[in-house]
Amino acid sequence: MQLTEKQVEEILSKRPESRYKYFIRTVVQEEEVWGLMDEEGWLMLEDDEDGTDVLPAFPNVEFAEMFQQKGGYEDFTVEALDLYEFIEWFDDLTDEKIKIGVFPTPEFQCAVLTPERVKEDLSKEFEKEKGE
Repeated sequence: MQLTEKQVEEILSKRPESRYKYFIRTVVQEEEVWGLMDEEGWLMLEDDEDGTDVLPAFPNVEFAEMFQQKGGYEDFTVEALDLYEFIEWFDDLTDEKIKIGVFPTPEFQCAVLTPERVKEDLSKEFEKEKGE
């Protein structure tokens, strides 16, 4: 689903918790996650607090493209990843102590969460979707 510029601005202006909920709802509905990739793999950021690697993940192509352009990641391409494949990575991400940077803004503001937490919230959303 293509977002309008107004929708993009409205979503980006939300607090991190609201953007996180939007991310969970959207990726479950669309069944895909967006990220930035180059020939070496997926873009990793660093958590300022503890120096761990953070995998940025976006709910829509528009946000990934905006982050790519404003963040100076022109060497990376914006790629879609099947949600179920993304979830399969969670055990490896946990083993490697990599966190997920959910929906970073162009100013690098995002919720940094463990894969377990994201998986748990995705599971709850799947249950809600089935129950509707």
